[in-house]
Amino acid sequence: MIEVFTAHRSLLFGIAYRMLGQVGEAEDAVQDVWLRWRKQDPAAVTSAKAWLVAATTRLCIDRLRSARRQREQYYGIWLPEPLVPAVEVHGGTAAELADSLSMAFMLMLEALEPTERAVFLLREVFDYDYAEIAEIVGKSEANCRQIVRRAKQSLQDQPPSAGPPTEHARQLVELFLAATASGDVNQVLSLLSADSTVLSDGGGRVKAAGRPILGADHVSRFLLGIWPRFIGRMQRRAVTVNGRPGLLLSLAGEVQYAFSFDIAADRVRAIYIICNPDKLRHLAHQ
Repeated sequence: MIEVFTAHRSLLFGIAYRMLGQVGEAEDAVQDVWLRWRKQDPAAVTSAKAWLVAATTRLCIDRLRSARRQREQYYGIWLPEPLVPAVEVHGGTAAELADSLSMAFMLMLEALEPTERAVFLLREVFDYDYAEIAEIVGKSEANCRQIVRRAKQSLQDQPPSAGPPTEHARQLVELFLAATASGDVNQVLSLLSADSTVLSDGGGRVKAAGRPILGADHVSRFLLGIWPRFIGRMQRRAVTVNGRPGLLLSLAGEVQYAFSFDIAADRVRAIYIICNPDKLRHLAHQ
């Protein structure tokens, strides 16, 4: 049974992380599914993959419902826990994988109720047909179609995806970071979209902007203000964070910040900064 479970583990984690937005919670959910799976009679299971996906999805729906109050009371801006490539996540092609893991996409999912999120992800990311989805979530096919249609309508006002990272995008981020470190405000502004945004998540544990920072002028002032005081003395490591060019900043061996950058039209369009220590703990071993 362990071989069957292991073969599908990355898929299960991919579903759980997209549902929950937390690495540790996703790993716990997958572990719970394993404990349930080992009690099953393989001969009584028609499709191991279908059983495992259904169990993972239902468990995540329950966990999201339980966590709703905690999420609503979260201090400041809530961002998903940063995901770096050391953690496998399965789902679609490489481009689709990166897109459905981006901070922007994950935040869009926050507008959906738990069951809506499950239906939308299973259909739009994992390409399940409506009959399979209906059986998993306990709704009719027609209802699932309506959920996906409503979800698309509620998400259509969001800005289009910045697309998966390219080498050019990574180089642009390096130029942007160099300009920020140098304090060259004109160079920083030249690399920012006019409608650029910074979202930072400290969770009330560390100092962070409590509201979105909007517009190139405000974004540049914010970054040039925090760089020499908090970031300039830290060790830097370029990584991919949630399928986008990213950066981990460490001090005395501990990750203090995780940055993820959305790039569009050769400009930095959005910067996501996670500095809540609880959301960085899983990066320590990496």
